[in-house]
Amino acid sequence: MATIALTPGRVPPHDLDAEMSVLGSILLDPLSIAKVLQFLHPEDFYRENNGQIYRAALDLFAAGEPIDNVTLASQLQGMGLLERVGGRAQLASMQGSVPTAANIEYYGRIVKEKAYKRRLISAGGNIAGFGYDDSVEAEEAINQAQSLVFGVADDRDQRELAKLYDLLGPAMERISLQMESGQGVIGVPSGFHDLDRMTGGFKDSDLIIVAGRPAMGKCLKYDSLVINIATGERLTIQDAVERQLPRIHGFSWDGRIKPNEIGAWVDSGVKPCFKVTTRTGRSVEVTGHHPFLTVTGWQPLHDIVIGDRIAVPRAVNCFGTDGSMDFGQVRLLAYFIAEGSLTAATPGFTNSDPVLVGDFMDQISRHFPTLHVRRHRITYYSAGPRTGGRLKNPLALWLREFGLMGKLSDAKRFPECAWRWDRSRLAEFIKTLMSCDGTVYSLRGYPRIEFAVASQGLAEDLHHALVRFGIVAKLWKKKDRCWRVEITEPASVERYQREIGWIGEKANRFKSFTEPRPSNIGQVPPQIWEDIRASAHARGLTVTQLSVLAGERGAGLRGFNPHRSRGITQGRLANYADVLRDRRLSQLASDQIYWDEVVSIIPTGEHQVYDLAVPETGNFVAQDILVHNTSLALNIGLHAALETKKSIAIFSLEMSKEQLTERLLTEQAQIDAQRLHRGLLTESEFDRVSNALGPLGEAAIYIDDTPVMDELTLQLKARQAKMRHGIDMILVDYLQLMHGRSRGDDNRVQEVSSISRALKGLARELRIPVIAISQLSRAPEQRPDKRPILSDLRESGCLAGDTLIYLPDSRTKIPIRDLVGRRGFRALAQNEQLSRLEPTTVSNAFSTGVKPVFSLITGRGRKIRATANHMFLTAKGWRRLDEMGAHDQIARPDGWDLVQRVEPDGIDEVFDLTVPKLHNFVANDLVVHNSIEQDSDLVMFLYRPEYYKADERPGIAEVIVAKHRNGPTGMIELKFRRDHTRFYNLETRRPEPGTE
Repeated sequence: MATIALTPGRVPPHDLDAEMSVLGSILLDPLSIAKVLQFLHPEDFYRENNGQIYRAALDLFAAGEPIDNVTLASQLQGMGLLERVGGRAQLASMQGSVPTAANIEYYGRIVKEKAYKRRLISAGGNIAGFGYDDSVEAEEAINQAQSLVFGVADDRDQRELAKLYDLLGPAMERISLQMESGQGVIGVPSGFHDLDRMTGGFKDSDLIIVAGRPAMGKCLKYDSLVINIATGERLTIQDAVERQLPRIHGFSWDGRIKPNEIGAWVDSGVKPCFKVTTRTGRSVEVTGHHPFLTVTGWQPLHDIVIGDRIAVPRAVNCFGTDGSMDFGQVRLLAYFIAEGSLTAATPGFTNSDPVLVGDFMDQISRHFPTLHVRRHRITYYSAGPRTGGRLKNPLALWLREFGLMGKLSDAKRFPECAWRWDRSRLAEFIKTLMSCDGTVYSLRGYPRIEFAVASQGLAEDLHHALVRFGIVAKLWKKKDRCWRVEITEPASVERYQREIGWIGEKANRFKSFTEPRPSNIGQVPPQIWEDIRASAHARGLTVTQLSVLAGERGAGLRGFNPHRSRGITQGRLANYADVLRDRRLSQLASDQIYWDEVVSIIPTGEHQVYDLAVPETGNFVAQDILVHNTSLALNIGLHAALETKKSIAIFSLEMSKEQLTERLLTEQAQIDAQRLHRGLLTESEFDRVSNALGPLGEAAIYIDDTPVMDELTLQLKARQAKMRHGIDMILVDYLQLMHGRSRGDDNRVQEVSSISRALKGLARELRIPVIAISQLSRAPEQRPDKRPILSDLRESGCLAGDTLIYLPDSRTKIPIRDLVGRRGFRALAQNEQLSRLEPTTVSNAFSTGVKPVFSLITGRGRKIRATANHMFLTAKGWRRLDEMGAHDQIARPDGWDLVQRVEPDGIDEVFDLTVPKLHNFVANDLVVHNSIEQDSDLVMFLYRPEYYKADERPGIAEVIVAKHRNGPTGMIELKFRRDHTRFYNLETRRPEPGTE
């Protein structure tokens, strides 16, 4: 481990002659101070006395007084420092030490350079201290260290209270520059004339929030099934939302189907849905905008047609851990589900295979010894002794526990416990089920497996269960009350035989069969060849040369045919990806996905829909299909980079670098993105793409596509980008996909609040605008007017107007409705770090509209009315009102109270406060959370009327400026081209003269 050795007697870097020359130059020519005052500060002088003399000279210059030996001595005398700095003789000596003041800037730069090095030494010592301090986490130490180093280069550690005079000069420079340009835009222009008139551009140190509903409708129907990774059980997405399921399977960038953390659940209201069905019988109901994975990337449903292939998981390797049930009981359940008579008082089992019948009778005898098996032809009834109806059949009681008794054959399904079983028990269950109702036979010398039942639900359950074992099967309806599950893919047949198998006579069929033959189903679609060719061309290779490097048989020989008009096996594509080092091709070549053909897309009406954000992968598995979870901000960034030559950093947590690059390319070329993805560009469109490469290649746009990022990581990366590339603006896509540093805290409101504060701090530190894309709550969907309002951005809920707020300065309680419009007053708030209540300033009090409210009543008689999502401080941390129940402990100013009940209490106008420092306040003698939008300087909402009504102002988008800290609010209109994913100035809104 490296150690820091300090050489005894080593003096910090300095140059006293340069310091004397600066001061002497000022005495020779007082106006020369203007050449150094912008970068040289009193703290930059090594000798403190020299720094004090320079400070006195700055004060005289600021006051408009002359600077000479007499006035400077008088100023120092007034400061009580004249004798300390050496008196009038020292000033005279300084003046005589310099022949001319012409070189003052050169002398000043020397002094500044030495000051930088001293600060670097100081920072190094502090950084070494961080390394030895075990009380500081490593990542936090890195953040502090980088901040210190950044401060050395940027004078951050010198920032103190600034005198107004020091700020007037830079302000006049900005005003003069703006007068010269005549644009009325002080900051980075957006490229949209009306928006720039309203905002004056995006200014340094500003945090700008651009918010809208999630992709205007990327959602799944409420009853779509997902897997609870912790237990293996299947539950609807609605249940998953209510439980706040923490993890879900998704498709990773390295081509794996694996568990991932869920960032946020989104209740998206009621929307029109479509049922998408694939060739293998998988189906899912989604909104028209919901994307599916294709070889050209994630494509929304409205751009997918019948015949397209989408990626579905070949295997979702997820099983429960329940091993409590005996294997014999597992088989008994399967016997009765497959071929059981369950509508009479005595359960029966029908089968003619002696092995199956023998095992059935053994298990009845073992687990239900009071019963005897009575045979009628090939049906076996398990009956007990005659008791005149006094005693129930124990087997019937047992089957009733699993919801099986009384079920007809077309109503049977897997028992719920089956999904919680471990792998071996689920395999045993499937093996028994298939041995009864399934078959395996030869088709042209190869085995083929089929399962036929009357129950659609049972067939669907088996279809899904096979996916857990990595077996691709086809589900289809032959006729009424006849559903089939077929396994025909050779690799899947072989996997079934090896991992599940059979009982009885069917176990003897095809014990040894030929090696699995290559399959031409489920391959990567032929459109992938365009990507292969492009990737090879980028590396200077032809497809034939690529085939040679990939080791393909016959490659390079005359007559070799790569069959580029056909699909390609995943193994072959994987070889190409390895040679090309192409991450995207490698992902699409994954053996964990199957390329399934879309066979039908049917509208199913309006339904409740949900979506979720998965930060690491951006997608998840629902109904055994992969589904996916920004355009104005990108338009702004593109304009800033191309038209005003600004350097832009884009932190994309949702899209990969490749996807974002294609998005920017289609926006710049102004072509249909789907035509580009499908390779259907006309010659003129292709020329436009080619012409777009030049400007984009020269643009200073830097992209980071790290999918999981907290505010600390973003700060580190942003500082590096600022130092290396001189970044002028940052885009973050999007806020809800970021994580706070306190991952153990289950309070998402606190987490998002912390992130927004960090982004605002970053904007101020780097002195550049930061644009963060955010998602709205579903509140707009519940109003007749769907236009977003400021309260839709908040995640903290609201309080009824009669809620009393304690004001410590006046020792009074005021209804929150009476505080609307007031700013700067103080409320009582909980300092969670110090565990005490203290007065804190409220920056805003406002109404958030009329909403449903609930009453929370405590054991000590306290009552508060709030929206369901309002947060309260409890013994378990911050909790939403609708997550609290009887006997939960809730914080009050003088201790704890118990929740007695929570009940609906009508609809009322509701309000909230913004408390910038502590983010909570005392209301009705309870500690509640505040709003989280307080950090932003500018909040803009996107609204497209045609999304809600197709014939209402098509192609028009509204940008609603709901908050503007330094200017007006209002609404402007833009033209939106969905095929270009781009916004345009309206033709009728031409810029005023001199504004272009």
